[in-house]
Amino acid sequence: MLVLYGSNLGTAEGIARELADTARYYGFRSEAAPLNDRAGKLPKEGAVFIVSASYNGKPPSNAREFVQWLEATEPGELEGVRYAVFGCGDRNWASTYQQVPRFIDEQLAAKGAIRLVSRGEADAGGDFEKQVEEWSARLWPEAMHALGLRSSGLPQQERSALSIRFVSGPIGTPLADTYGALPATVEENRELQGEGSGRNTRHLEIALPEGAAYREGDHLGILPKNAPELVDRVLRRYGLQGGDHLMVSASGRSAAHLPLDRPISVQDLLSHSVELQEAATRAQLRELAACTVCPPHKKELEALLQEDAYKEKVLDKRLTMLDLLEKYPACELPFERFVELLPPLKPRYYSISSSPKMRRDRASITVGVVRGPARSGLGEYLGVASNYLADRRPGDAIAMFVRTPESGFQLPELAETPIIMVGPGTGVAPFRGFLQARRALLQEGKALGEAHLYFGCRHPQHDYLYREELEQYERDGLVRLHTAFSRAEAGPKAYVQHLIRRDAAKLIDLLDRGAKLYVCGDGSKMAPEVEETFRDAYREARGATEATVQSWLEKLQSEGRYAKDVWAGND
Repeated sequence: MLVLYGSNLGTAEGIARELADTARYYGFRSEAAPLNDRAGKLPKEGAVFIVSASYNGKPPSNAREFVQWLEATEPGELEGVRYAVFGCGDRNWASTYQQVPRFIDEQLAAKGAIRLVSRGEADAGGDFEKQVEEWSARLWPEAMHALGLRSSGLPQQERSALSIRFVSGPIGTPLADTYGALPATVEENRELQGEGSGRNTRHLEIALPEGAAYREGDHLGILPKNAPELVDRVLRRYGLQGGDHLMVSASGRSAAHLPLDRPISVQDLLSHSVELQEAATRAQLRELAACTVCPPHKKELEALLQEDAYKEKVLDKRLTMLDLLEKYPACELPFERFVELLPPLKPRYYSISSSPKMRRDRASITVGVVRGPARSGLGEYLGVASNYLADRRPGDAIAMFVRTPESGFQLPELAETPIIMVGPGTGVAPFRGFLQARRALLQEGKALGEAHLYFGCRHPQHDYLYREELEQYERDGLVRLHTAFSRAEAGPKAYVQHLIRRDAAKLIDLLDRGAKLYVCGDGSKMAPEVEETFRDAYREARGATEATVQSWLEKLQSEGRYAKDVWAGND
């Protein structure tokens, strides 16, 4: 059983590794690997499961070569290959939703491979875990039947494959190795919000280690650590001391994120290796219920597994496994099983808000600090990475790495190409880097194309990020600023899409003349509404049908003239 993945941010890879683990319980010899590793080398014995995401309709970086090879493969060349495909996506981006997994599925079938199970889909904006579970539940019996195999099924409850011994010795964390992270130094950390805004946005200047390089539009990946207060809750629940040292061993399950077979303190294990604030999964709930000796509490936990209850009381409220362990002291889930059930601590990605043309050895990021009442009603929620970064002081070390997004979010090769930038709130970050680069290009004597920046915030005195800089760039002729304020005392409430609608005719004309469009920021509401505004603008300006509008948008994307750098959710 070969399980391949196309994944930039780790979600598809996590599903693939879980499938490979499950395959071993069914008796398969299995491995998980990136799709690129098997371009031109799909096995014709056993089966191949593929899990992939899409990025603006394009494959993840570790799947690009595979997709190119698959497209060039001759019909009939893949006869004998047996496969199943699962796609990760987000329906907010309807035009490219599931585009890459759908393409892989269709191409494999067209080139002679045998589909074992119909393609599965999971929507990041829906009940993602449930959709994965439902496909997995269908996958195994259908695949086993198609392969002519019989199985008595998985055990009702898998034995923990993790063991822990308390010891003394040095510490270690493997996640930095996984991502190729390097130590960097915080040089500056300052507040960008004005007095009275009630919010917190930090500008961090980071001295890069030797060998680290970036371009405008790249991301800085940060490996955060869980807050001490959060770790202390775990320690209290299990009666442990942070300074206690332990040795983790694992077999049979993927535990690459854990520091195996070497001494580490409990404090460091919980701080650097696992996510403690993600909503409890159904698998975690089932385990908690199974380990609860009080019958009424056991029933309460089992009731949370019902579809409506799970969404309303667990998923929407971000109720964590730790919250439930604290609520139900009769749950006797062992500490090693608790650690094993926790997902790996993920890096957080921030758009770099500077240009290497200013200083190659330094990069800045713009961090909106997530802090507010917890949806669960249990105290305050603190975003893991944003609060970690907000607390860093000049001279502090952080673990970081550079990633280039798959969206083509870079300045045009020709400086005279017009650009349209849409970035409300912290979405302005990469455009600050763009404008720094344009200043450097102008100083080099390059002719610059027209540039427009649509920026939105609540109030001009509170959260107009980088206001003095941006207004200076406009005075210097580097950009035309268009600002929307949603809570200013004077004037009507406005968002960036209102200004885009106002300037629709000019913007459509610019795009027709080869301009490049960039959208950065909230992907759950702002970015889809901005895209819809451009669709409406083109429809009205050209009297176009819906099919023509769709074709126009797809052409912009295929030509690399529409790039998105968007995100959703808390950090």
